[in-house]
Amino acid sequence: MAAQAHLTRRKAPMQHLVCGFTSPAAIEQHGPMVIVKGRGAYVWDAAGRKYLDGLASLWNVAVGHGRTEIALAIARQARAIAYAPTLMGFASEPAQRLAARIAALAPKGLTRVIFTSGGSEANESVIRLVRLYWRLQEHPHKIKIVALNRGYHGSSTGAASLTGLPQFHKYYEPLLAGVVRMARPFCYRCELGLTYPGCGLACADELERLIEREGGETVGAFIAEPVQGVGGVIVPPPGYFERIRAICDRHEVLMVADEVITGFGRLGRRFGIERWKAVPDMIVFAKGVTSGYIPLGGVILHERIYRALVDAGEDFALYHGFTYSGHPVACAAGLVNLDIIQREGLIGRTRKLAPYFKRRLKTLARHAMVGEIRAAGLMGALELVADRRTKEPFAATLNVPVRIRKAALERGVIVRASAETIVVCPPLIITQAQIDYLVSVLDEAIGTVAGELSR
Repeated sequence: MAAQAHLTRRKAPMQHLVCGFTSPAAIEQHGPMVIVKGRGAYVWDAAGRKYLDGLASLWNVAVGHGRTEIALAIARQARAIAYAPTLMGFASEPAQRLAARIAALAPKGLTRVIFTSGGSEANESVIRLVRLYWRLQEHPHKIKIVALNRGYHGSSTGAASLTGLPQFHKYYEPLLAGVVRMARPFCYRCELGLTYPGCGLACADELERLIEREGGETVGAFIAEPVQGVGGVIVPPPGYFERIRAICDRHEVLMVADEVITGFGRLGRRFGIERWKAVPDMIVFAKGVTSGYIPLGGVILHERIYRALVDAGEDFALYHGFTYSGHPVACAAGLVNLDIIQREGLIGRTRKLAPYFKRRLKTLARHAMVGEIRAAGLMGALELVADRRTKEPFAATLNVPVRIRKAALERGVIVRASAETIVVCPPLIITQAQIDYLVSVLDEAIGTVAGELSR
């Protein structure tokens, strides 16, 4: 199997492409795995080998691969007008329509949309908008942003500073000043050493203590993913975001929901924060808005924040934006993508399929190395441990999650290794039969690696 998988990688005589989030030395030696075709929940590599896409490529291909109607919409818009900036007072019809469509899907009060090219740009926008808003409110020192440990918010300099994953900081320091971290709501490995529910949501109350420590006059925003993705599919307990919202209100702190992964149906809701009764002041989106067919992201603003920009008067100009903000072709793709999600009922379908997805993942608990199985909507993670009783993780030198990922890839299933976890996030169109296959391959891959470790 390993030899066969190796054949699917193609090393060009002159390799010029640089791949991120992986080892350049490994790519230099073996070359990347070249994907050439996708249909539904499957992709094919350059050698013709078929894979079940258990990660929706990069958490984003919600409606599946090969959707002709999205490709046609991209072509039609490119023929009509391929580019019109949203800077300097210009706009395009697709950008206006998509902004209205997204605002209609958002929780009550979130009414205005700033477009970007992706999630990192959107979180860079959050940093600037937080500073801008509080300066307009005559609170110029409220520039600090509270972010969770091991949260992921992007890899550009500001966004990576919000990101709480050490591998995004090593070699790239110093980080942006003013980012303050706090414990995440991870009940399996509580960072406060407590146990739910007896803890009384102490991880949420940490925000209040942190604001009081830093000084409320300096803290401008709190940002979190409704469910941490790269951090290991960490699902906050009931009441968590309601408590966070109340603390933000008491201290005049903006609450930002990073929905780059969880937006547009991934958790069986239009936006993942809707699993809690807490309306944020900003929502960050990307990935699922176009299902990855073309780059697009953005920030949805509460009307209150937008009114502050208007109330600043005609002498004020919003000097923030990007060359490709509201790109007409990207917005045209987004409109058709959202049409598909609505027409095929993919949000409701995800909500109905989620219990089956979680139940099938739970069968993998038969392996001693699987310490916990977490799932929300169509996001899932297996927490791997050397000792289930003590929750001790495997030594990093053993590369256990990476070995399981490779074993699954050799068997035709794409998943992700992230820290001590194996993460799965299939397209929203996945079927029960495909879930069964994904789980059966993971079962075999885990068993194979467990056997190697026992030798």
